[in-house]
Amino acid sequence: MRDPLSVLRTLVSSSRALLTGAREVARFREIATVFVTHGFGWAFAQLKLRRELQVEFEGADLTRKALSDPDTGKRLVAALTKLGPTFVKLGQILSTRTDVLPLSITRELEALQDNVEPVPFSQIEVQLVRNLGEKWRDHFADLDEKPLASASIAQVHRGTLVDGRKVALKVQRPGVRSKIESDLGILLVLGSWLEEAIDEARAMDIQGVITGFTKSISAELDFRIEARNLDRFRANFADKPEVVFPAVQAELSTAEILCMDFLEGRKFSEVLESGEDTKPLVSIYFNTAYKMLFFDGFFHGDLHPGNVLVLPDNKVGVLDCGMVGRLSPSAKDRVIDILYGVINEDLEVVARTFYELSIRTGPVDYEKFEADVIEIAERYLVGIPLSEIQIGTLFGEIVAGATRHAVRMPTDFTMLFKAIITTEGMAKSIAPDVDPIELARPFITQMVAERYSPERLKQIALGDFNMISRMFRSLPRTLPALIDDIRAGKLAVNLSPDALAEQDRRAVARQKRTVRLAVTLGFLACGTYSLGLGLPVWPLVGVPALTAFLFFGAGVGLFSLWWK
Repeated sequence: MRDPLSVLRTLVSSSRALLTGAREVARFREIATVFVTHGFGWAFAQLKLRRELQVEFEGADLTRKALSDPDTGKRLVAALTKLGPTFVKLGQILSTRTDVLPLSITRELEALQDNVEPVPFSQIEVQLVRNLGEKWRDHFADLDEKPLASASIAQVHRGTLVDGRKVALKVQRPGVRSKIESDLGILLVLGSWLEEAIDEARAMDIQGVITGFTKSISAELDFRIEARNLDRFRANFADKPEVVFPAVQAELSTAEILCMDFLEGRKFSEVLESGEDTKPLVSIYFNTAYKMLFFDGFFHGDLHPGNVLVLPDNKVGVLDCGMVGRLSPSAKDRVIDILYGVINEDLEVVARTFYELSIRTGPVDYEKFEADVIEIAERYLVGIPLSEIQIGTLFGEIVAGATRHAVRMPTDFTMLFKAIITTEGMAKSIAPDVDPIELARPFITQMVAERYSPERLKQIALGDFNMISRMFRSLPRTLPALIDDIRAGKLAVNLSPDALAEQDRRAVARQKRTVRLAVTLGFLACGTYSLGLGLPVWPLVGVPALTAFLFFGAGVGLFSLWWK
């Protein structure tokens, strides 16, 4: 892919385009023109590219006020739709970023539809020949040339293999990869320039948003990644026959072709119209979503009604697994902490855990941050029946409010919160009296129990022990260098009296934490050792009483480390 940055910078400095960059320059001009005509001229005017790009600003609203009008979200949707697949996908990603955009705009962006006119089958056949060979038809008894669905990146055709299996064939649109890659290069340049010209753009981390989007859409362009996602979901739900993910036909799948089992089912809207009881389906849907989110840490990024089918025998089928989110074990623990705080109305825990999850982009006044989080949480939690609590909306408002304190959430967490909002909205649309907290409770209880299981405590203790061991092993190498720097006057410390007092406080806290850690490790080591002594088993807990006491002590120690 050509680098549009060098082309555009040449334009700005000399007003002459390189011939090889003509397409990128024309596209950049088109993007600027569309945004200007839809009321976003002020932002582009700050770039001072009017003469170089020959963008027409006549009659355009170039005031900042146009960026915060009530119809800003609708105008943004119209502009993104006009600019095509890359920008539609960007809008869909931005709809999850309540930490970057106001809720009024993200809600409008949720309406962006990725439905486009299908390309003729002759173009699809070119892709099939290129990926599966000239004799691609030998694999199929039949293939419907009329697509089942058509989106900006690919369209899906129904077919039957020669062995009788019904399949869905997802085929990437010809040329879409090069178009998207070109747009991504321009977006990266544009994001960089906006951050240089506009303080708000830098505070919103526009470049970071675009970089994350680039990774996401690049993954969607490689169907082998979606195939691996499907395989992983099928493995995670192998013991859940009521949840079905289509199996991938690997021999007929490439980076641009994905062949998978066809799921014959109905939309939820059709089930509702039939008057059938939807409560069993709601339970399956919630259990599926919560298992992904809170137990597996590997979840579908867009589990909306269009991606969920009702299959025979009250089974649920899940489609379109190109966009996924991931949470590490420690991150899952933090999410459980938040939910546990929500259930128990422990708002300080909710605020502190959100802060621990966040990325700080500047100095943070934690007391003000905590006060803001508690104020938002009180509106959603205090005095509200559990069945009426909207977890996703609560999380969304906290994430949006955090930006006022130079705090933002990692991308996977914004996707997580968006997934929770989608899950709640889906379930309530088919069963308004559903209690999402009650359905989540078994998962939260299980996660809390697993956190303090002997095996998990042993893993944590071993991890802490290895970390401390590495630190002490590095001292012989680092300490002499530090002493040399001090002797040479290369190390300077300039602290105010308040900072010194704070350093003393932190030093005392670290000493106390070290003592607690040592005691905890001692309890854990002794408890683990006692398992091999052949002591009588206490039936109530399934381990010797001494072991249970020692592990309990280790658990108290770990809790004190976490709490402080």
